[in-house]
Amino acid sequence: MVTLEGKIYVPQAQREATEAALVEHVALTRAEAGCLSFDVVPDSADPECLSVREAFLGPEAFAAHQSRVAYSAWGTLTKDFERQYEISGLDEPVTKDEILMAKALALADAASEVGEVPVGALVVLDGQIVGHGFNQPITGCDPTAHAEIVALRQAAQVQANYRLPGAVLYVTIEPCLMCVGALIHARVARVVFGAREPKAGALISHPSVVDHPSNHRFEIAEGVLRDVCGQRMSRFFSNRR
Repeated sequence: MVTLEGKIYVPQAQREATEAALVEHVALTRAEAGCLSFDVVPDSADPECLSVREAFLGPEAFAAHQSRVAYSAWGTLTKDFERQYEISGLDEPVTKDEILMAKALALADAASEVGEVPVGALVVLDGQIVGHGFNQPITGCDPTAHAEIVALRQAAQVQANYRLPGAVLYVTIEPCLMCVGALIHARVARVVFGAREPKAGALISHPSVVDHPSNHRFEIAEGVLRDVCGQRMSRFFSNRR
């Protein structure tokens, strides 16, 4: 993952034009295939600055973004503005887990768009996505319709089997106790999640599933695109306050 954080200094004479161009710039950037998150907001400590925070799946996605911006209305307007940026991750290869978690993040965004808590999940078997879902207990009037459950149901239908041996579940947020139970019954082989859920997480945050008697165990991998997954949740609940 490539991240960029810093500030851009906006001349007073250009502030109105910058604010107008920023709306389109943010929308276009967030729509880019490799964009994981993108925020440009007024700096609380300096009214002349905008704070920039962005994350892209990997170096290729970041380079494609930079290339597009260079010839955009935003790029033309701000090319001479002073910037102070710190970039990290340019030399890090993109992993398969990150690619799939990015797809789960897109599902989390779909949940947010309809007012649901932004959690996305997908089930992968033999290298193919066989199930996907996002949180929809409110819109579906179904208390069990967590992202993981929706994805498992679809995968089971596709496979015509309530067991999913060898399957891997990717989910943006640590699963709750209900979802952990479903994962055990489905006999998944591996669970990969992004950010921990301190209140309801039932894999790591609270007594680990490995401590409970069960006739099935699965591998657990946490922290894949953790910061981006956590930011989705923080932004959602911050906007609701």
